[in-house]
Amino acid sequence: MKSSKPTVLNSLQLCLLLAIFLFAKSGYAQQKFVERNLLTKAFENCDQALLVNIDSWRSKEYSEQVNSIRQLPDSIKEKYIKLADEALHYNWPALTASLYLDYKHTGRRTAYEGLMNERRQKLSVLVAGEVITHNGRYISQIADGLWATLEESTWIEPAHVGVQKAGTGLPDIADPYIDLGATATAVTVAEACFLLHDELHAYSPVITKRVLEELDRRIFAPYLKYDQFWWMGFKGGRVNNWNIYNNANCLHAALLTMPSKDSLLALTHKILKSADKFVNGYPNDGGCDEGPSYWDMAGGRLIRLIALLQSETDGKFDLSKNELIHQIGAYIYKTHIAGSYMVNFADAAARSIPNPESVYRYGMLFNDQRLKQFAGFLFSEKHYALPVTSLGDFASQATLYHELTIAKPVAPYPAISLFPDLQVLTERSKEGSYKGLFVAIKGGNNDESHNHNDIGNFIVYKDGEPVIIDAGVGTYTSKTFSSRRYELWNMQSQWHNCPVINGVEQKDGPQYKATGFQYSKSGGVQVLKMDISKAYPAEAEVSQWLLNFAFMPSKNKLTLTEDYQLKAYKAPSAFSFLTNRKVVQGKGTLIFGDAGVILRYNENELSVSVDEKKLDDERLVKVWGDKLYRIRLETRNEATAGKIVFEIDGGK
Repeated sequence: MKSSKPTVLNSLQLCLLLAIFLFAKSGYAQQKFVERNLLTKAFENCDQALLVNIDSWRSKEYSEQVNSIRQLPDSIKEKYIKLADEALHYNWPALTASLYLDYKHTGRRTAYEGLMNERRQKLSVLVAGEVITHNGRYISQIADGLWATLEESTWIEPAHVGVQKAGTGLPDIADPYIDLGATATAVTVAEACFLLHDELHAYSPVITKRVLEELDRRIFAPYLKYDQFWWMGFKGGRVNNWNIYNNANCLHAALLTMPSKDSLLALTHKILKSADKFVNGYPNDGGCDEGPSYWDMAGGRLIRLIALLQSETDGKFDLSKNELIHQIGAYIYKTHIAGSYMVNFADAAARSIPNPESVYRYGMLFNDQRLKQFAGFLFSEKHYALPVTSLGDFASQATLYHELTIAKPVAPYPAISLFPDLQVLTERSKEGSYKGLFVAIKGGNNDESHNHNDIGNFIVYKDGEPVIIDAGVGTYTSKTFSSRRYELWNMQSQWHNCPVINGVEQKDGPQYKATGFQYSKSGGVQVLKMDISKAYPAEAEVSQWLLNFAFMPSKNKLTLTEDYQLKAYKAPSAFSFLTNRKVVQGKGTLIFGDAGVILRYNENELSVSVDEKKLDDERLVKVWGDKLYRIRLETRNEATAGKIVFEIDGGK
């Protein structure tokens, strides 16, 4: 019998619930929720009886996956066989209670997640090795790894379990939940059973029976029964990448394994209704406010869902004429800088290589050569390697390996990409080339998904290398998605390329936003204007702070004019520019190392200092090295109105 005693939430549980609340209500910069329901309508317009014929599709899908894997180049097959041979000696370590509780006690996520992911990776390469060799060498070790996974009390990550009634701590299996870790594991388990069903069944029929039982108990049954999981979107609020990542994974696992055709049809209907909440929240410009490195789990996972249904319905599930879906795909090359560098506002990583398969599938759906060639470019950046961490991704990419290798590897490098709803602009000196300056600027609001307080922030690269940067996010801890998020230095506006007005920084919340975001082009000058005064609280005493970015691509030059009006003077205002390069100071100039970029300013108006920021976070060190530099230029006078001009000269 349940106790009627009121629940007392501990601090970690409160932090997690707050994080989920922030995710649930976060939305895109200027786009209202639009009831498009594209996925549901597309499904209603196709012959759903095809789902009843799922056995035929599974037979064809099995042949395609297995044949594609066995036809991979010898060099790739040899790599997976070597990894599988190494995994033969892996002693499946216990995922202990104390390890799970490490997050509750210390806020660290990496200890449990690292070992959990290692186990998934070993299982994935073992299955790949067995499919390639088809000699039974790895079956007993696969059975051990699969059984160990099925025996885990939960597939939910410790950082996400706090939604249960018991709060953050050990998982209560009587209080089901579905998270990112659970659905990713479901795909791995489902693919293992799908690709090696007969071999595992011969080894022990209990294993394949148990796989179906655990997938139903942990994923399918809770999905069909409950509506309250925040990421589903059925209880209101905006959703983020959790929605489409979980929905695509659930559909993936179900199409491969779910025994009941009636249940499969019901689950598919519900998945699409939920996934429509994700698409309905997208702006018309196709912009992803979580950034390019999250696109893989957002727009990049949407195309996986679409491709699965398109395949299963023999092409009847058709979104090939929908421009919004097309723009969601095109977003990824529009935010590419050069090499592995991507635009990294908010929590996005400065260096990432998007999934080539996802990009190519968008190119296939819309017959878009730019997307296909960009997928070829990304695959070349990955040195034509397939993933070893996810069995689902490995199998999906293997089916497109030939197409990805013959696609001409070309990055589009568009001259201008404007996202008026998201309020992001990217521009470069020369169309089709990473040479010269690349500039990206954002407006928006401070309630975006994975938000940093960064209205008016911008980055500058020269010849594909960083000069003025956004530091990005560090390793996730319990603090990252809590009420203490903005205590982290790299979430604060003072550590972005934004002004500190009257000694006051920007605040988080939907009311703190840019206004008057407007782009124009005249002659050889591209101009972006916005007023960022509303990004600051009342104590900043600012009535207007206009930013005017004037980019002259032919001259490799960006001029930033900050036109301000204060209600009162309280303290010097400061302008920050963050860089990973050592700065050489001159008379009214700042030179960014050997980048060939000079920042000019009026030294009579501004005093300059350079702060060194030592980095000890592994995630940030991997991108930037062990230190960053923050240039701070402070106003010298007590004027309540004025114009400050900065000229960023990229040379010739």
